[in-house]
Amino acid sequence: RLSRRGRTIIFSIHQPRYSIFKLFDSLTLLALGKVLYHGPAKQALEYFSSIGYECEPFNNPADFFLDIINGDSTAVAASKEDHVPVDIGRVAEENTDSGVVDVLHQKYLNSNLYQSTKEALRKVEFGQRSKKRVSKQGHEITYANGFLTQLYWVSKRSLKNLIRNPQASIAQVVTVILALVVGAIFFGVKLDRSGIQNRVGSLFFITTNQCFSSVSAVELFIRDKKLFV
Repeated sequence: RLSRRGRTIIFSIHQPRYSIFKLFDSLTLLALGKVLYHGPAKQALEYFSSIGYECEPFNNPADFFLDIINGDSTAVAASKEDHVPVDIGRVAEENTDSGVVDVLHQKYLNSNLYQSTKEALRKVEFGQRSKKRVSKQGHEITYANGFLTQLYWVSKRSLKNLIRNPQASIAQVVTVILALVVGAIFFGVKLDRSGIQNRVGSLFFITTNQCFSSVSAVELFIRDKKLFV
């Protein structure tokens, strides 16, 4: 429901079951810094079947992929014995993590999925280059939303932060009270030497008060630093 309202949600799922896995649109498998599969999640089982790894009927695809990557080929070897003759020396060689990863990575590089992904990335890169050329020529900075939209949402967020942080609201009320007190003390200052000294004193008091009152805003920077970065 939150994602349908336009929010971006990032979360981690440990050992997803099949009912969750079948909701995935895209799947990327990584091991030792190498891509072993990238493409539609629904085509993952078909891809691994094409390179000789058959998933058992009641096995969870997510667990099946992890078993292949980790070299735990008990179910995989059994399925290979039923369908394809197995070279024992090759299986022993692939049982090591690096050997399995290298073999799967090389097979992915030779697949049509890799070629299509590479072609799509080439088009995106070419489009970004053309956009950069246009922006350099026009010297224009464009944003996804206009200035008024940005001002509205930033102001709304600031208002919510004030409501949720009553300490900041109390500090602003104290600032207003001090402003009234200073205005009452220095009200009707005359235009003479004493009036000049009074004005200097009022400016010093106001400046000092503003410096100390703004220290409370440092907490917001410390708290929101990670979010901003």
